[in-house]
Amino acid sequence: ATERAALRTGAEDTVATVGVFRIQPDAVNSVPREALLEIDVRDIDGPRRDEVVAEILSAAESIAATRKVKMEYEMINQDPPATCGQHVVDAVTSSAKELGYSVKSMVSRAYHDSLFMAKIAPTAMIFIPCRDGVSHRPDEFASPEDLKRGVETLALTMAKLSVHGYTEEAKEEL
Repeated sequence: ATERAALRTGAEDTVATVGVFRIQPDAVNSVPREALLEIDVRDIDGPRRDEVVAEILSAAESIAATRKVKMEYEMINQDPPATCGQHVVDAVTSSAKELGYSVKSMVSRAYHDSLFMAKIAPTAMIFIPCRDGVSHRPDEFASPEDLKRGVETLALTMAKLSVHGYTEEAKEEL
């Protein structure tokens, strides 16, 4: 139901994951008395994300009624999506290009500090390549060269923003 609800939107920016699935009594020869699922739904469009959550909850309630079992849920958080400050993104982009590095604009669906920083200041993120595209896992690896490129891009971006400020008018100066 979780995957179906996310895919039904047709949007590549809608993702849903069952990250935790615990069965009790956790025995191969027992009928489970309890199942705990933790579901994470993310999207750059808040209302669309909320529709996916509602669809998942409706499916869970329907399944519970059919199976004559009790279903409870708790919403742990429902933070609104954050948009990066375009002026800061432009400063990162111009810095990377000035240093001769390639640039790829991306949407990050991960839960980063920028989600909260965007509430108080324009923000952006700099991602560097990781081996096989793997990140946020123990086997994540970034080469020293790519780390260096990321640091250089950040340093030049900060220098540009410190001189030109955060205003949209300063965007032309970059």
